Amino acid sequence: MSYVSLTMAKDHLLVIHDEDDTYIQQCIDAAENWAANYMNRPSIEGPQNSEYPWDLSQDEVTSNDEVPAGVVQAILILVGEYYENRTMAMPGHPQAVEQLLHFHRVCLGV
Repeated sequence: MSYVSLTMAKDHLLVIHDEDDTYIQQCIDAAENWAANYMNRPSIEGPQNSEYPWDLSQDEVTSNDEVPAGVVQAILILVGEYYENRTMAMPGHPQAVEQLLHFHRVCLGV
């Protein structure tokens, strides 16, 4: 199950029709998978369901089951990239995504 909803993604993409719902959900799943892998986390989920809780000292986390806003924004950026660029020509992920996710990585050592 995705943390970022189809409705949230469609709002971000400014999509008002239902024809691409299946594809948009695939984009959400892929974006969440990429983000989780980048952060070395098993998945995108709230801290009460995770071995690695989010840093609750940050102002952007407002409840125990909420993923930080920066992580959600990074996922939405990736969803937008995947939705707009449906070919293999995608050179990489936007630098903004890595900047938003970097400080939420776990078990990286020194």
